[in-house]
Amino acid sequence: MPQAKVMSLPQTVNRHKHDHYQLVLGLTGSAEIDMCGLAAHLDVSHACIVPTDTYHDFFGRPSNHVLVIDLDESSPAFHDPLHPDYDILNPLFESPKLVSLDQGMRQLTQVCIQEIQRAETDLALRHHMACTIIRCLSRRVLPDTKPKKVPLLDINRIDHYIWQHIQERISISDLADCICVSERHFHELFKQQTDQTPHQYVIRMRLNYASRLLRETNLSLAEISQKSGFSSQSAMTNSMRKYEGFTPKQLRNRFN
Repeated sequence: MPQAKVMSLPQTVNRHKHDHYQLVLGLTGSAEIDMCGLAAHLDVSHACIVPTDTYHDFFGRPSNHVLVIDLDESSPAFHDPLHPDYDILNPLFESPKLVSLDQGMRQLTQVCIQEIQRAETDLALRHHMACTIIRCLSRRVLPDTKPKKVPLLDINRIDHYIWQHIQERISISDLADCICVSERHFHELFKQQTDQTPHQYVIRMRLNYASRLLRETNLSLAEISQKSGFSSQSAMTNSMRKYEGFTPKQLRNRFN
């Protein structure tokens, strides 16, 4: 949740970095900030965008006031492509920026400040005002930004991982890690792309392998269930009956 606050920057030079994203808008007076060599002058017509873990030097001139909006780096809006704000926040905070504020943004900021100061204890109001400023600013900084397509998972790599570990227990975390995708949204992306849950997909691949062994080898059902990664022969039988409509014995009999 964005956190908005009005404050004065110290008149002595400070240097720090933080593990959250930050938007700083000039209100009265002026201040200076340097972000990795990008020098920014903050006054009523300017704002700066500070990405996470970005060292910056800053100081304020007498009677300066700024609006500081902090955004949590761990928010799903920065990590989940399905989040409605993902395509706005990530491009906006991908690098340090100095932003010129047009008359509309200056007026909007002043209105938001007045409302925040009028209801200082209303945290929900602070949140909504901060979101309004960020969204309106992003439309000016990123006017041509279009919603990105949901990224496609590399199913071939997932298949290769499953075949390599077919005899082992395979978790959603394992599948997400093998293609370097966050487990947080892997399940939903996978289901959108395959119309199956990851668990159903792995079961079907185990059944495909078990079916091949039943057709092409004389291994016992217990051995086949083990090689296919099922916890037991009965687990393989139940899964095959559920997904295929027949048992391992019935399948083997067809090829004998």
